[in-house]
Amino acid sequence: MKKAIVLFITIMALSCQETQELLNLTHGVYISNITIITSEDGNYHPYNGHLVIKNDSIVYVDKKKPTLSGTFEQIDGTGKYIIPGLIDSHVHITEVQGMLPHHMEANPELAKQFTSQMPNSYLYYGFTSLINLGGISNEQLTAINTLPIHPDIYHTGRSGASVANGYPMNFAPEQYRFESTPNFIYMESQAAHIPDKYDPADHTPKAVVQRIKNTGAIAVKSYYESGFRGMPKLPVPTKKIMNELISESHANDLVLTVHGNSLEAHSFLADVGVDVIAHGLWNWETYRDVPLDSLPLEVKQTLDKIIEKQIGYTPTLTVLSGEEALADLAFLDQPELQKVVPKKLLDWYKTEEGQWFAKELFIELETGEVHKIYGNIQAHAMLALKYLSDRNALLLFGTDTPSAPTYGNQPGHNGYWELQLMKEAGVPLDKILSSATINNAKAFHLDANIGSIKTGKKANMLILTKNPLLDIEAYNAIEHVMIGGKLVTREDLAVKN
Repeated sequence: MKKAIVLFITIMALSCQETQELLNLTHGVYISNITIITSEDGNYHPYNGHLVIKNDSIVYVDKKKPTLSGTFEQIDGTGKYIIPGLIDSHVHITEVQGMLPHHMEANPELAKQFTSQMPNSYLYYGFTSLINLGGISNEQLTAINTLPIHPDIYHTGRSGASVANGYPMNFAPEQYRFESTPNFIYMESQAAHIPDKYDPADHTPKAVVQRIKNTGAIAVKSYYESGFRGMPKLPVPTKKIMNELISESHANDLVLTVHGNSLEAHSFLADVGVDVIAHGLWNWETYRDVPLDSLPLEVKQTLDKIIEKQIGYTPTLTVLSGEEALADLAFLDQPELQKVVPKKLLDWYKTEEGQWFAKELFIELETGEVHKIYGNIQAHAMLALKYLSDRNALLLFGTDTPSAPTYGNQPGHNGYWELQLMKEAGVPLDKILSSATINNAKAFHLDANIGSIKTGKKANMLILTKNPLLDIEAYNAIEHVMIGGKLVTREDLAVKN
């Protein structure tokens, strides 16, 4: 009798496991028979399965077919692949590529066309989440967030935490720089060059981080930059300031991400242990002329410390490529750019006025010289990235779009270019995918909502016709973009000239 009862209970339990919960949908989406590629830890085990989206959330992910009722759109995923939406952890969405304020004032229609298309351009290349690492206002955020379709925007507040008169404050005239950088950090060494109206107590790391937190930011952006391109020596944060920024950021559940691309900067930032270094290590300073196939011991030691502390490393290889692109007008003739940049703006870039930054950068250089100089620096950046990738560093995807007033860093397209350059540097395809999804999500404390395909997370996903674990071109083989549960055909996001 006892054996019969046990057998009955076992049969009932197995029967219950086979029964799928009935999902009642209203305007939901059901994606069937698709190869699901996702990870919570960087290890991938693709499988054929089914997904159900209700409103803006994933409510079902499994190998088994779900039981559904109600109203829903069904997508047959046979032969296709689905991955989480991509995250670019370093963008500047308040700028018009290739223009300064006076260019925008002189060409308002071009600026308007760019600004209107920009959110779609990021989505066109699969970037459903962006982290703006420059100053942004509530008005600018609202302008994007009220659009019917747009990437999710995360940010670091009204301005970065720059030390007084340091980078990037130095670009603004002295009479404007403090107002435009309300979160600057007071330094006694700069006291004589700070207007009297600013109270030092309002510009301590603690006060600055609290002010940034109050804007709804997810991170604090700071800088370690002593200067480049003939700049005078710039003030940089002390270890005391940086340690206080780390402590205050963590106390407010914020991430500290810091600009730095030189050996000096990376060594300093690795020593203090910031959360994220927002650029790759390409300025090797005294080692700038060493062979392109080896790493100097001092560079290795700095990279080893970044690995040991699992500091997030953002290569931003397109910073260099986006400047180098200005040396050759053929860059602007790429058919892919025409999908994400309004034609009239592409035409303007070719004009005398539009070439202003190229002339400023390369006024005394021949095209061949430009490519040689940037090729050397990029080779160093790629060597550092390969070293880190081979030793399981924490790689985070970010582009710094745009890194300067260059038209070489276009929304979305720049991200696709960065993905290609990472592969060229020798980063395996699975690590590239993780860097742009779960790694970024975890590093910036967003993984409860995005970064992987999991029940309860936001429905930000891409349907591809190629496998990104086998082919980097998969990131240009997007069929549909899903943002917050809304399914959009990729071509509907392209420029309408």
